[in-house]
Amino acid sequence: MPIAPFVSGMRMPVLMAVGLVAVGLSGCATTREGRLGALAGGANLVTLTVTENLDVVRRECNSAITLAPLYGCQRSRVVSLPDGGSARAVTIVRYTDAAPSSLAFEIDLHELCHAVAALQPLRDPCHDQNGGVLSSATPATFAPAALAPAAFAR
Repeated sequence: MPIAPFVSGMRMPVLMAVGLVAVGLSGCATTREGRLGALAGGANLVTLTVTENLDVVRRECNSAITLAPLYGCQRSRVVSLPDGGSARAVTIVRYTDAAPSSLAFEIDLHELCHAVAALQPLRDPCHDQNGGVLSSATPATFAPAALAPAAFAR
């Protein structure tokens, strides 16, 4: 006896095809988001969002004023540090036509964190959360010895 009478016989392939078309039309847009460089009060020096979904860009960049199509934005805010100084925490949201791999995204986030830190008078916090080690990296990722994970630590 079939699980459901309407799924028996020739109807099953038709229902599967309809389901696949529905999934295809709905899209499977990838969004990668990461935060790095812990600051006081739970803030992060850098937040990076890379997405294939323009709706995510529009939602996250809703305060951007532009007459042209919106493909990304950046925001920043001042965060007070425990030593009495301050840092500017940066958020970048951008559209992409092809999502980066986990490894490529993590490298972008890591290097962006160093760039933002270098432009400010503060101790670079970009290795505080992960010790400078890429979590997406595996020994197979770094076949040449020159690209060992230690090469990414600063």
